[in-house]
Amino acid sequence: MFFYGRPRRGFPWLLGGVVVAIAVLSLTFAIPGGADVWRSLAPIFLVVLIVAVIVSAVAIFRARPRGPR
Repeated sequence: MFFYGRPRRGFPWLLGGVVVAIAVLSLTFAIPGGADVWRSLAPIFLVVLIVAVIVSAVAIFRARPRGPR
């Protein structure tokens, strides 16, 4: 499935961001006390993520061109 469809150009930024995020998060668990820090920051991170998804959905909905009625 990697090579299915038309060829893409450029760097896959989403894939690169996911790899960097996984590396940073895994390195923080290697630091003593890193797991405790993430345990306290996880609720804040999840709330920010949920708010960002809702704001993005509203922005996309409002920017959508309306068809004839």
